[in-house]
Amino acid sequence: MHRKSKKTLILLAGFLVLAGLGLSIAFAQEEVINLNADPATARQRTPVAFSHELHMGLYECLDCHHKYENGENVLDEDALVEEAPEIACGSCHDDQASIDRQRAYHRQCMGCHIEVRKAGEASGPEMCGACHLPPEA
Repeated sequence: MHRKSKKTLILLAGFLVLAGLGLSIAFAQEEVINLNADPATARQRTPVAFSHELHMGLYECLDCHHKYENGENVLDEDALVEEAPEIACGSCHDDQASIDRQRAYHRQCMGCHIEVRKAGEASGPEMCGACHLPPEA
């Protein structure tokens, strides 16, 4: 192989690596998200360390993120970017909503865990203390 084509290949490979890193950073999500971090509720139960990364590897984004109209999830998956505040559960599921944030978490998380278990697959926790862990001393 000629020196010039070898240099070109090395430069091209370097560019592709940098481009890949840039894209992964642009679409990065927090690995763990603290759910139920509302101080008023946290007195009763500790926040839940939710592994977003684990769930992203197992499910489609629209399995969890939703915007229902007439019983259909009409959320555009392209709207799911980290900077968009409207993708957070609490943006819709607030104190004024028919399904508040706590009820939404419980329905979504435990409901899915129960369905997966009933399908005979390994599943996540279904009881309070398995998610709301005691504070570390």
